Amino acid sequence: MKDLKYYLSFLMVVFTVNSCDVLDEDPFTQPSTENFYQNETDALAALTASYARLKSGVGYYKQQFLPTLFASSDQGLSTYLYNEFKRGIVTSTNQSLNNLWKELYLGIRDANNVIAKVPDIDMDEELKNRIIGEAKFLRGLHYFNLVRCYGEVPLRTTPVEAGDDQGLAVSSIVEIYDSIIDDLNFASIHCWGRNESRGNYTNDLGRATNTAAHALLAKVYTRIASCKRTASEGVLGNELYLQFSESYQSYYQYAKDHSDSAISGQSFNLSTSLEDWVSIFDADNGNNQEMIFDIQGSSITGQGTAVSNLFTPRNAGLSGSGFGGNNKLKPLFINNMIDKFDNRYQNSIITQYETATRQFNMNPWSTGYIPTNLETGNTLGTLWQVWTAKYIDTEATTEYTSRQNWHVIRLADVYLMRAEASAEILSDPSAANSDINILRSRVGMTDIDYSSTSMQDFREQILRERAVELYMEGHRFFDLTRFGVYDEYCRFVYGNTDGARQPEDYTWPIPIIEVSTNSEID
Repeated sequence: MKDLKYYLSFLMVVFTVNSCDVLDEDPFTQPSTENFYQNETDALAALTASYARLKSGVGYYKQQFLPTLFASSDQGLSTYLYNEFKRGIVTSTNQSLNNLWKELYLGIRDANNVIAKVPDIDMDEELKNRIIGEAKFLRGLHYFNLVRCYGEVPLRTTPVEAGDDQGLAVSSIVEIYDSIIDDLNFASIHCWGRNESRGNYTNDLGRATNTAAHALLAKVYTRIASCKRTASEGVLGNELYLQFSESYQSYYQYAKDHSDSAISGQSFNLSTSLEDWVSIFDADNGNNQEMIFDIQGSSITGQGTAVSNLFTPRNAGLSGSGFGGNNKLKPLFINNMIDKFDNRYQNSIITQYETATRQFNMNPWSTGYIPTNLETGNTLGTLWQVWTAKYIDTEATTEYTSRQNWHVIRLADVYLMRAEASAEILSDPSAANSDINILRSRVGMTDIDYSSTSMQDFREQILRERAVELYMEGHRFFDLTRFGVYDEYCRFVYGNTDGARQPEDYTWPIPIIEVSTNSEID
């Protein structure tokens, strides 16, 4: 009866296999495998559940992962729940760590079941390989987040059966990345293109594509390359990356190759004007052609993302009164880590909004808001923080009914990675000129020429370009750690107390829930 219940619940939400609609990610529960994986409908249903895991529970991309990344970087303020991350004093008992760990490994479990069970189903071979490829993409993404956040972790690539020993020792960082790369290489071959049709089947928007696999591979190799470079220069937080045998330039070459493949991939294009760039973040413009892989938002209760609630004032995002998101940019970040006069920054901040009693207008320095009492007209001082306009959804009615997608990777990120790789391979910053200026020109900014720039200065400049193009999109923490400036940059923005970071803070500790139940981990 249990198997039948799961089976029926899955059939209720399985999308039609020849649909070209946006991926439907409901439900969140994987079926029992004993009597399930019998046909292609089962296979598609299980894969759908694997996608749903990306925004399930309170962990990962739904509620806690994003504020955790934000608080762990130098961008600004976050809610008190994440003070340990802001201050660099994260312990293994932190509940956010526990939640994130659990959700990531549940995602791996779901993907492992699909990868192991689907090959035995008698079904269309191209569709079968696509399903396995998408599951491997998701598993690779989960492990990439794990290794970036926690360092060396247990590597499980097969389903856990009843009675199995749950304890696994951590694998080396090389073994983990090898597994990620193998998964993504398979995905790059077998995942289909955006809206691609083969036979009676069409790829839904929201699924992993071959371009997404190449883009994520570029991100994986970029991290290995930059972390090995900084480790070789003495950055203790990245010393695990000394285990990689090739030169950091070699890994940058792999990153460039996959960036080339992603940029030349079909159906993904950069916005062509500042107006178009602003529109790519609209809640009703999800899965636009700059977004290579998105977590899908939804107005269905419980199925939406929380980004509007997390990153914008309530009145700018959700309906109702008062403040919403606690994730705000600090003036020191705005003034020193990005160009606050860059059109991308100026057009992705909230300049004016109202509550029931106050109107908030951006101050002339673009570093905070001047609130005005609507009844008296009196100003009430200045709020020295800034909210982003990237995640506004005015139609959301609760924190989890936002249509706003979460952008895991978009095409601009790939151009920035290729620019970085091109410069590092040749030790010539001018090799980055073309890709950087493509991004700048489309938003009305002047070209940059790095010909007379040292490599050290170039690295600072590429971080600034990444900061203004990608801020509050979940990349900053990982950028600071791989560039080996995490402690330095955080201390500058937050001060010696809140900003203090040590080498061990480049990754988070394995949660106590795992340590206490897994005898293989000290």
